[in-house]
Amino acid sequence: MSGISEFINSYFLWKEAVAAGAVIGALCGFLGVYVVFRRIIFVSAALTQVSGLGVAISFYIQAVAVGWAASFANPSISSLILTLAAAYLFALKKDSLKITQEGIIGFGFLLASASVLILGDKITRGAHDISDIIFGTAVVVSEKELYYILTVALVMGLLHWKHYKDFIFVSFDPDSANLFNYPVKLTNALLLISIGAVISISTKAIGALPVFGLLTLPALCSLQLTEKLNRVFILSVIIGTVSSVLGYFFSFIFSIPTGASITLIASVIFIISSIINVYRTMH
Repeated sequence: MSGISEFINSYFLWKEAVAAGAVIGALCGFLGVYVVFRRIIFVSAALTQVSGLGVAISFYIQAVAVGWAASFANPSISSLILTLAAAYLFALKKDSLKITQEGIIGFGFLLASASVLILGDKITRGAHDISDIIFGTAVVVSEKELYYILTVALVMGLLHWKHYKDFIFVSFDPDSANLFNYPVKLTNALLLISIGAVISISTKAIGALPVFGLLTLPALCSLQLTEKLNRVFILSVIIGTVSSVLGYFFSFIFSIPTGASITLIASVIFIISSIINVYRTMH
């Protein structure tokens, strides 16, 4: 009880971070249903690394540039631009290349991961910052950053509310969508770009590892618990939010890395949901 009281009494230290984590958990939980159903988990992994690379590039420019160039480098903007570009490229069909789309995604993942580590080694301030990006060890979110996250969440909410049926149709029955002359390529690109935008703002706030975890584990948990699509979305949002909030709580109580704590909580929920699913199947 003393730990809970201490956490509550220290709300002024974590209120922005927990609020941001809750919003990110809900967003990633919702979008993770598409990620899991469409079997593009590796795409989300690659995009989280690309987003981290965008932040690292901004840090590098700030370290080596002078004057206006250094002040112009903004981690959020560079991360967003690079992630959206990668999402669009991943969505394109590579008919002219003798390589599968999975190969392109794998190349992007490896290139971004290696580049982040190299840039981190070259930046004076970078070792700790790069660790924050990759593993989500940072716990501080500014009020300005929280408003930015809320704005993106509002835009994504409106986009997916307006195009919900289109995204569902194209995602789960692409053959029929092509038959009815749906703009399948455009819709797929729009969906992947929206996922990329959320990954970008989320990686800057809580790190690549927990973002990847929140894009996969809540949806996998929900699929263990229900087969109805609407309930899968709702449960995934709830589990993503709970994982983030509890992750921050246990991080505060036990002084452990926040990103790892969030990912571990989501993993534990997945294990519990799997046990429940096995029990229901056996009975």
